[in-house]
Amino acid sequence: MRRVLALTVVAAFALAPAGSAARNDTLAGIAASLKRMAAAGRFSGDVLVAKNGRPVLQRHYGLANRATREPNRLGTRFNLASVGKTLTAVAVARLVDQGKLGFDDPIGRYLPELPSAMRAITVAQLLDHTSGLGDFFESPNYQRARPRLTSLARYLPLIVGSPPDAQPGAFHYSNSGYILLGLIVERASGGDYYAFLRRQVFARAGMTHTACLWRTHLGRGTAIGYGRRGSNTSELPPRGSSAGGCYSTVGDLLAFANALVEHRLLSPGVTETITSPKVSDGHGGAYGYGFGIRFGRPGDPLTIWHNGGAPGVGAELDVNPGLGYTVVVLSNFGYPTIAPAIDLILNRLRIP
Repeated sequence: MRRVLALTVVAAFALAPAGSAARNDTLAGIAASLKRMAAAGRFSGDVLVAKNGRPVLQRHYGLANRATREPNRLGTRFNLASVGKTLTAVAVARLVDQGKLGFDDPIGRYLPELPSAMRAITVAQLLDHTSGLGDFFESPNYQRARPRLTSLARYLPLIVGSPPDAQPGAFHYSNSGYILLGLIVERASGGDYYAFLRRQVFARAGMTHTACLWRTHLGRGTAIGYGRRGSNTSELPPRGSSAGGCYSTVGDLLAFANALVEHRLLSPGVTETITSPKVSDGHGGAYGYGFGIRFGRPGDPLTIWHNGGAPGVGAELDVNPGLGYTVVVLSNFGYPTIAPAIDLILNRLRIP
């Protein structure tokens, strides 16, 4: 069962199939608890629970924009933060399926301009966070460079200018590694990372409301993130990147999860490869290639998942094919604030 982390508008409620009274009661209890959390100011955003690929619970709470009083709706787009790493991992895996790169390829084959110490890192080590690289957000030059980070290539000085944070081989979460993966997608595909994502991931999965939006052009129907100091918009990079920060809806993330498990994005073998445990995450779970893996009790089916957080951003996608459940939670509150709501859903549904 999911461990509990330490860290007001109601939409349609789709009933489960006939004969599932106990599950209906559980879902109704979840909805009531979420409503109380939202009323107490401890949740804002959208929630979707699907069983066997079809929504059985959908709710939306709070305001997408406090200045205009625009409410969150089920079609509201939210910043995904690091949930976007799953999109990058699938983009890389698409290129593997197409024979344009290999998981064991050294990244210097695609990025020869990197320092020699980095060129031997493999694509797989970037995907499962065992490269030893760190986090460009922690660079002392990040805040000064942030307004100019308008392309993936512009992150390179922040990455190459920072020494490795760890020895290669052990799990060490790295945003820098996922920027490099986006650049590898560009070099291996011969085109733009964002265009590749639109054609090869979003279009194939039917994700019609997902985009890597510019901070200055979020538009209506997009949630503004709120932290302790108010709106987070001025703190965002100019655009989402291959490390995270693109925007999506709960419905689009369900479409993504369905396309993944139904092998409409990748071949069965490559799907298995990226969603299988590769390395311990140091917290009782594991990490594959762009996806976290959670274990339950002996015999429980695995949960494939990822979360994301930043000031004013909280997101999580949980997919358990064995149980048939997909849970999507997107919020314009920070992840520590909404973690109890996520744990409530997963624990009551007994999703590991």
